[in-house]
Amino acid sequence: MDERQQQQQMPGMPYYGGTPFMPGFPGTPGFPSGSLERRVDRLERITERQQQQINNLNRRLQRVERQLGFPFSSDF
Repeated sequence: MDERQQQQQMPGMPYYGGTPFMPGFPGTPGFPSGSLERRVDRLERITERQQQQINNLNRRLQRVERQLGFPFSSDF
């Protein structure tokens, strides 16, 4: 069965590889959804940690600007 036949079998469900019951992504046939969820969770944790680091750096920058007498940079 080729890709076109499988798409006809399951209309409304995009087929990128894998099986009709566990579609993959382009170049990643049969990518399990559990792995995808873990990856999304990991990326969310990384994003939160990086946002906290940015906030800490902005506070540090504001302290240094105050010490040097520069105008307060609230654009960040």
